[in-house]
Amino acid sequence: MKRLNNAFTLTELLVALGVIAILCAVLLPVIFNLMPNQNTIMAKRAYYTLQTVVSDMLNDEACYPDRTNALDNPRVGLDDGFGYVNCVPWGEAYLESEDPEHKFVYVFKDKLGLYTAGNDTANQKTIFSTSDGIDWSVSNFAFNPSNAEGGSVKITVDVNGKDAPNCGGKNYAYATEMGSGDDSACATRENGFDRFQVTIKGNGQITFNANDKWAINAVKVNRNITSDKNSNDEDDN
Repeated sequence: MKRLNNAFTLTELLVALGVIAILCAVLLPVIFNLMPNQNTIMAKRAYYTLQTVVSDMLNDEACYPDRTNALDNPRVGLDDGFGYVNCVPWGEAYLESEDPEHKFVYVFKDKLGLYTAGNDTANQKTIFSTSDGIDWSVSNFAFNPSNAEGGSVKITVDVNGKDAPNCGGKNYAYATEMGSGDDSACATRENGFDRFQVTIKGNGQITFNANDKWAINAVKVNRNITSDKNSNDEDDN
């Protein structure tokens, strides 16, 4: 009886390997593009955190009572430097400070869970990090009671902390605000940003730097969060 040989020939193995290689070349880029971009996810997370914190501050009657229409010392939302006994931590040692910038930093950090009682030097720092690795910077205070919007303050965010590239749109490293970075190194970058900046009005309105197109698109609810470019047609242009 003739014995059957079930082994593959060398030619058959080479053909099979060639087919696998072609499939890998076609499918791997698709798979990688479907993987969520971490910086975009963190930008969305930071923005929603920011929205929540600002909303909590404005709705905290103990710290920011509604004085918009007050006859005596009217104030607009976050444009309020007065200390209140029931506002923790502000009520601990800074009653009647009339310093809206100092108060904003204290209460903002308290809402982020970073306030440390009795540690004035640490609490006044305007660059700080949260446990999720995001760096925050508070700068450009311009609160103004005579302004219908209550003036403003800027918040700059680095979604991955000290990690590169430390860029927030073309030409913007926000080096002054974040204490590190090189604007020139960001000039030619087209994607993969990790920093953005918003302006918070005294009335709680949050607006983006118009040049932060990556962040503007990243925080959209229906945003495609895949790939490094992570863009609509106009993204980062």
